[in-house]
Amino acid sequence: MEYYKKYLKYKSKYISLKNNNTNINNQYGGAKTKYACNPENKFADICFEQEDGKYNSKEGCINDCEVKYINNELSKINIRRETIPFYLFIKDIINNEHIDVYLKGGNVIGMKVLLMIYDKYKNDDKKFRECFEKFLKLDLIKDWDFSAYTQNHKEITPEYRKELDKIAKKYKLHERAKTFILYQTKRPILLEDKPLFEISVLDSDGYSKLEIPLTTMKIKVNEYNLKYVFMFCKSFYAYKEKEEPFDFDILKRMLEKIKVIIYPHKNGLYDVRNNFDKGELNDDIVKFINTFSDFDKNLPQFLATHIEDPFRILYRLIEKNINKNNKIQKFLKDELNVTNQEWLFDSKWIEKMIKLFCEKLGDKLHEVYNADFIKNMDTKKGIMKVDDFLRGISFNRIEIDFNMLSDFGKQLLHLIFKKLIKEITTEKLVDLNDDIKLVKFMKFLASKKI
Repeated sequence: MEYYKKYLKYKSKYISLKNNNTNINNQYGGAKTKYACNPENKFADICFEQEDGKYNSKEGCINDCEVKYINNELSKINIRRETIPFYLFIKDIINNEHIDVYLKGGNVIGMKVLLMIYDKYKNDDKKFRECFEKFLKLDLIKDWDFSAYTQNHKEITPEYRKELDKIAKKYKLHERAKTFILYQTKRPILLEDKPLFEISVLDSDGYSKLEIPLTTMKIKVNEYNLKYVFMFCKSFYAYKEKEEPFDFDILKRMLEKIKVIIYPHKNGLYDVRNNFDKGELNDDIVKFINTFSDFDKNLPQFLATHIEDPFRILYRLIEKNINKNNKIQKFLKDELNVTNQEWLFDSKWIEKMIKLFCEKLGDKLHEVYNADFIKNMDTKKGIMKVDDFLRGISFNRIEIDFNMLSDFGKQLLHLIFKKLIKEITTEKLVDLNDDIKLVKFMKFLASKKI
């Protein structure tokens, strides 16, 4: 027994001396702990101690090895071939064309909510996972849309579009639109019938092109953080398509490096201050829209944006964005005890405002027509006056996708045009030529009994 006690005493001294020597060696350039990389492991284990390891520090190993790990993960579910053309194209236009590239669309909303979960539960793995499981039910993260802006660098002329098409073609990306620039791979991977990745190129992102802060948050992309975008995609794609579990270690590491950009906002509307953007709208309708500033100083920009492309107000807002807004509000309140997010809006108030706007716009169109008709007694000239008032508004999408509108959307359309069509009468409309776009559209509405 005495012998065993002496053994333990000397063993303890030996271990203590060994540790001290190791620390001294590390401090003065002697033997150091080395790390090796295995990208096939789970992320937490990709770097491990190994005597002949390539890396002198674990962090240095992780920084290098995570790229190999991500590429390996992308290859395992066969989406790496899809990501390479986008990586090369985005890197090229950032470095050589000085174009700013952002991740936009519904996924960024999902990333914003996910960051809020992370901020609250990053130090509590159990609660983070529980909340994350509920977050997945929101189904916010789907396809990945990139937007590139030539703003302050080059105007998108037909000639410059040809240049961009050449660059895209070099990386085997294909044009998918005639009136705007959109690139996808030749045979894109589809998720719920939508391409997994696509990129649009625009000249600017002025307020007239932005609907609400909820839908136009963005994440600035560069050649270094693109790998995280692709890994986020892989994680959610693999979960949906193959029921593959999430690796929370890489998920949390990536969330630390993501920053969501939101334009200045208040009450779920853009805080435009002196930056009102009328887009292509006629000054007369802008003057009419500005009367709604009595309800909220930022409401006119919201209305101008939504009426410039009426499909935004008649379908996207009431069928998609209001529902998404309500779903997120409920989740934040129930799961994170958060109730005061200014990038979300009061849905009941918005519905009330758009109904009032459509009704008042209908009254205004009737007034514009009557003022000219009383003076000239000419139906065609009266309609031309209304057509000019509505200049900058495109109703093409309403005609193409009319069947997508809900009863509420059709009701709003009815509020805008019912008085005008009743005043002119369907019979008179039939006798008019379609050389005025408003005549053609009102004939269409009359055929749909709007």
